[in-house]
Amino acid sequence: MHLQSIQDYAHDGDRTFCPMRLIPGRMSSDMIEHISTPPGVILVGVRHREMTVSEAQQHVAELARLVDTLGYAVLDTKVLRGSTPNPGLFIGSGQAEELARLADDLEAEALIFDDELSPSQQRNLERRTRVAVSDRHEIILEIFHEHAVTREARLQVEKAELAYQLPRLRRAWTHLSRQRGGAKGTRGEGETQLEIDRRRITARQQQLERELTEVRRHRSTMRQKREAVPVPTLALVGYTNAGKSSLMTALTGKKVLRQDKLFATLDPKSSRMVLPGGVEVIVTDTVGFIRKLPHDLVEAFRSTLEETIRADILLHVVDASSPQAGDEAATTRAVLSEIGADTASIVVVLNKMDLLGYDRESIARASVHVAGVDSGIPVSSLTGAGIDDLRARVAELVTSSRVEADLVIPPDRWDLVAMLHREGRVITEVMEQENVHVRAELGGRLRQVLAEFVV
Repeated sequence: MHLQSIQDYAHDGDRTFCPMRLIPGRMSSDMIEHISTPPGVILVGVRHREMTVSEAQQHVAELARLVDTLGYAVLDTKVLRGSTPNPGLFIGSGQAEELARLADDLEAEALIFDDELSPSQQRNLERRTRVAVSDRHEIILEIFHEHAVTREARLQVEKAELAYQLPRLRRAWTHLSRQRGGAKGTRGEGETQLEIDRRRITARQQQLERELTEVRRHRSTMRQKREAVPVPTLALVGYTNAGKSSLMTALTGKKVLRQDKLFATLDPKSSRMVLPGGVEVIVTDTVGFIRKLPHDLVEAFRSTLEETIRADILLHVVDASSPQAGDEAATTRAVLSEIGADTASIVVVLNKMDLLGYDRESIARASVHVAGVDSGIPVSSLTGAGIDDLRARVAELVTSSRVEADLVIPPDRWDLVAMLHREGRVITEVMEQENVHVRAELGGRLRQVLAEFVV
């Protein structure tokens, strides 16, 4: 939540407050956990005209989980009625005064809104309530900052942070400026610190874009090398905390970070999985999605999400035990559509069925709950139940995508014959005049690699 390296203190009588996003440096959730009393916050949701009370409460409950991931203490939760957002305060002035009294009574350090606030709305609310004001966008940025591991992820997060930070520099250094120079009246006021900070941020944004371009070029090269070996690819997608990392461990045996926190993993991780029949696929775990995911983060992580776009099969992992499973599945489908990844074969995986039971009624109810899905594959990545059924379904899809083809392999390319046996299914293999005539079933990637040898 502390995105800027500048201070912005304001005073009202004897009370001094400091917006959390402006405190120099950062406190990670691990640091906060070692503080005897974690910072107390009040969560604020606004029920807009098209929302039900239940929907508004669900959104704020999810915000509470985001805040908990950062280690802050929720002192109270308020869901306010709203129609047209107030351009100055986002909420009504009376509601702002009510929040100010509540924050004073509870000695809260911040108000965190579930909706995205404009820079002016944040400043006006801070003046009116006399506590720091933040929003969901900022909370998600801070979580991404803490959880990014690879160089690319860190660059992407910093780029998104600077885009959020730049319009919020106003007022930060208005009390400072360079001294006037020269004779009286011959020169105007020097450059303000605000202008210097803006220029530095713009320069840093340009540098980040250059570095990201280089990282993307390297990623593209690595991807081309992988695609030269025609192994089918499988991507795990879904709402954050749906259990994708646990499912990857259950499928591949590769241990990855598993935490009951939102956005526990950001960087894609890949591993090989052997399907029934001996066919290998590459499984990739991707970043989770969430309601109101800031658009600049979707843009920032677009290159990372290309792993999803290029996958042959998507496993859409749904937390079947979640009361909001239908909404969460719809959010995932919307993001997949936005990034152009909704054209691949999609298998819906109803995860965490151990929390519901494996009887036919529970499975049917969970399937219906996920809007737009007639049936899903029930599994438990914790107990391993249903994993074999899921592997069999993936194997069926990989096999069904194959077509028969006749190939003539020259004598200097016996490696391709070995590849056919490893990645396809050889039906016949005959030697004729030093060439190898092969009839085999080929998947899409294998057909691309061997296109020049097909007759």
